[in-house]
Amino acid sequence: MEYRWFVQGWRWLTIPYSSRQQVMDCLFRCGLTFRDQRIHPDGSVTVKLRRRDAAVLEKYGGELEYSLSEEHGLPVLVRFLRFRCGLLLGFVMMAVWLFYSSRLIWDVRVTGNTETPTEEIVSLLEELGCGVGDYYPGISFNDVHAWYLAMQDDISWLSVYMNGTVAEVQVREMRKDERHLPEKGVCADVVAEQYGVVEEVHVISGTAAVKAGDTVVPGQILISGITELKEGELLYEYAEGEVICRTFSVIRAEVPAEREAKRYTGREKTDFSIKFFKKSLNLFRKGGIDAATCDTINMMEQVCPFGMNPLPVWIYRTVYREYELVTETIPADDAAAEAMLELSGKIKDETEGAELVSREVTEEFEDGICRITCLLYLRRDNGRTEEFRP
Repeated sequence: MEYRWFVQGWRWLTIPYSSRQQVMDCLFRCGLTFRDQRIHPDGSVTVKLRRRDAAVLEKYGGELEYSLSEEHGLPVLVRFLRFRCGLLLGFVMMAVWLFYSSRLIWDVRVTGNTETPTEEIVSLLEELGCGVGDYYPGISFNDVHAWYLAMQDDISWLSVYMNGTVAEVQVREMRKDERHLPEKGVCADVVAEQYGVVEEVHVISGTAAVKAGDTVVPGQILISGITELKEGELLYEYAEGEVICRTFSVIRAEVPAEREAKRYTGREKTDFSIKFFKKSLNLFRKGGIDAATCDTINMMEQVCPFGMNPLPVWIYRTVYREYELVTETIPADDAAAEAMLELSGKIKDETEGAELVSREVTEEFEDGICRITCLLYLRRDNGRTEEFRP
């Protein structure tokens, strides 16, 4: 076996062509074992001998022509480390650390989540003692599963299993019931949110109080939760339904031509820190800024050498960029373009859940301010629920 030769130690024996027969006869007579025989172009032969067999050959074949190499194997390594205790201690500590770190969680990977952020899942698992740097043979994963499900309402099923030093987390999210369930004894009307003209009425429960073509004002009852019966009695319900109205909205955007703006001075300060498993260490600071007026940019990068699996090492970098506030004047066309961009965002928010019928846009530039006004005509559900107790 190769490992036995390494433990016992070995030497290379080189025999020239002229004495090959005599040396080989000596090896066989002494019962010496050799291996890895190599014949060279000049006729010489090289074989591998155990360290103790090489000593026997030197004792009984001293007059023969041959050469022995330096010793190889474990005995040589032991002699090398005998007077180098620090190096030996380093090897031992490294071996112990490799053994121990192979039982730590190096990374946590989550699959199956679409609504719940991965960072939130990883953070809660870390609170339960199942995060990067935790000793996983001491983790009761059944307890982690039970406690996790008990501490939140977004995940209905969770499983953690170890794949080497990576904690693979599989989750199944809970489907939330979006329906509104009223309290016992609570009734409701559907009332108008804003001015509009009724186009369609769809009643789920309650009694329609308006019809197509009616003009409604904010707060007016559209679907009533009170129904008068023939006997004069009143029936109280939780009114639900849709009342589609044609409504209008006025939105504005203003951009001044003169304004304060940031002008960066070019001076920066960078703070570096490193996190290894659960331990953090501030490294050094690059540059210096005395002014308090600066932008802060936080960046985090996980170490992934040569594009392979990421290590449990994170480098944090915080960049402080100094700036000063100055007054700048922009052309009227640029102010109008910014105002239109701002207005487009407001139109998108206003028309969410509605159908845009038409719009009228007016623009003016007065007193150094660009103002854009937009009148939107929308088709939307104009009802909101207003609860009451009879």
